[in-house]
Parts: sequence; structure tokens; C-alpha cells
Amino acid sequence: MARTRSKGAVASPKASKVTKPSPKATKTKAAAKPKSKPSPKTKSSPEPVQDLSPVPEKVSDKAISELKKYIIRQKEEESNKSDKKLQLFEEDPEDAATLYLTIDSKKFFSPKPEFKPKTIKVTKSIHTPNVTTCLILRDELIKSDELLESLENDNELNITQIVPMQIIKTEYKNFEKRREFHAKYDVFLVDDAVLNIMPNALGKIFYESTKYPIPVRVTTSKNTKELSLVTLKNQVNKALSSTSYLPPTGHNVSVKIGTIDFDTKDLISNINDVVASLDINGIKSIHLKTRASPSLPLFYTDKLYNDEDVAKEEGEEEEKPESKKEQSAFERILLGLGDAETVAKVVGKKSKNSEGKKPSKGKVTKPKK
Repeated sequence: MARTRSKGAVASPKASKVTKPSPKATKTKAAAKPKSKPSPKTKSSPEPVQDLSPVPEKVSDKAISELKKYIIRQKEEESNKSDKKLQLFEEDPEDAATLYLTIDSKKFFSPKPEFKPKTIKVTKSIHTPNVTTCLILRDELIKSDELLESLENDNELNITQIVPMQIIKTEYKNFEKRREFHAKYDVFLVDDAVLNIMPNALGKIFYESTKYPIPVRVTTSKNTKELSLVTLKNQVNKALSSTSYLPPTGHNVSVKIGTIDFDTKDLISNINDVVASLDINGIKSIHLKTRASPSLPLFYTDKLYNDEDVAKEEGEEEEKPESKKEQSAFERILLGLGDAETVAKVVGKKSKNSEGKKPSKGKVTKPKK
């Protein structure tokens, strides 16, 4: 028989692979939302600016308002008085309306008397437009009378009269003449080169009031022997747009900031200008007042003493040497005659004997017959 080759088993058709469902869930499309009309943009309110000044604006505003009410009440009371008494010295209405900052410091403003005022630039000038100004100049800068007239007639230069130093020395020696000169002008400016002789030349009537002379530069640094009109104008404008005070040898000082007729915002700005010029860490308190009104507080310090002051005081106590006992006359004589060891032994025995003795009662001696 013929052998036949056996065919292999018929291959079964390949089954299609079953795919596993993916664990990720298919996202279903969300239903389309109806488009809403854009709402009109609302203006965001500006954030309030934080007041970092030691004297908050609200406190200054309240104090100024109360002082204005006080002055109005005072004027009404004076006008309603039927039996007005004549006063020996009537108060100037402008002085009654002047506002001052009274500043109390923790330490002295100056260790010795000073005659050079400290000027502070303020937002609103404390002087009126029709202020009268007198300038005192050294003699060598005044070349002729025509120069004086041209300076006094210059509209841009706010100077009423220029007085040479020679006239100050000769015509204003008398106290009555000085008093008339003091009352004649509102502001006195002086050449800074002759500031050091002003206390003797003008006297107490100037330096005990608010009309002390304010120094100004009248020459350039390159040419100190010739008057510079540009420098003079700048210095005069700077002086008239500033307030000032003489640093006292004490804790208290008053600084003029304007009058009660000023706008409240201008007064607040002037208060902030003066406060900004101070070292607030060295200030104890700040008040606002007129000449005759009560003082209204604006600022009080939290610490009367700084950490540096406490550390300095403790260091001085540690370094303080022990006080030595004063030597008696007997000990001084021994030191002059003998050596130190012998003196120490004698003084030691003396102190032991004095410690061991009991205080004896005084005996009364019998009178002699």
C-alpha cells in the first residue's frame, strides 16, 4: 500500500482578542450653558492709605477744630461784656490767632545757649504777603547808596529795608531805639558773616521774642566779598517760606505753624513738616495751642527712656569705683613721716580700738570753788 502523508490538524481560525475596558471613564460633554451677559465692571475702591506719621491726621484735624471753636467763643464773650475794663497791655489780634506746636523733649535741645535758629521748610508760609522784612548787611558789601535803593525797589526781592552794620552799632545802642527798631518790621534777616555779633548788637529784646534775626547767605562761595543778587533772592525766599526756633538749654520749645485763619489742610501739612524734622525717639510730647488757649495733646511717647540710656546708666554704675574713706589729718602726717607698712599697722590698730570702744556718756565736771 502506498503510504500517504498525513495532513496536520486543520488550524482553527484565530479568535479576535478581547480588549479590556480602560479604567478611565470617558468624559461626557457637558451641556452648553447659556452665555451670560458680561456684568458691568465695578470700580474697585482704593485701599485706604495708612497714616505712618507720629501725629495722625485725624488727631490734628480734631485739635485745630476745637481751637477754632475756642477762639470764637472767647471773641463772643469779650464782645458781650458791657463793662469792659481798660487793659494796660492789649493783646494783638494776630498774636491771639497764632498757632504754636509746643514740643517737650527727653533731653536738652542744646547743652549751651545758641543764637543760630533752626529753620524748617513748611508747606504753607507762616507769613502774610504784605510782610515787612529788614536785612542787616556788613558794611563792605554796600558799595554805594544806589545799590541799596536798587535792592529795596526790586519787586522780586521781598525786602523792605536794608540796614548796614555800622548803623546798628551807632544808632541803635539805646534801648528805646532798639525797641522802636524791633517793632518796625515783622522779620529780621542778617548776613550770616556777622551773626555772631548780633546778640550784643541787638540785645535781649530781639532774642527773648520771636523776632530774632535769621541768618542768610548773601555771597557765593567763590566770591565772598561781593553781593550776589541771585543767592540773596533764593535765601530770602527760603527764609520766608520756613518756620524757625532757637534751640533752648531746656526741654521745651514752641514753633509757629500759622494762624487760625489758615485752611485746616495747610495747618496739618505744616504740623507734619515740623514733626518730620524732629527725632521722634527723643520727643516726650507734642501739643497744639495759641498764646491764651489750653494745650491740646497731639503725641505722647511710649518710652521715657531708650534702651541705650538704660545700658549707659548700668555701665556707669558698674565702672563707678568704690569711694575711699577720707584720710584724717593724723593719717596724712604719718604718711609724710613713715613708710606705708607702718602707717597701715597704726591705722589698723586705731580702727579696731575705735570699733571696740563703747560710746561713753558725757560727764559733767564740778565747778571749781
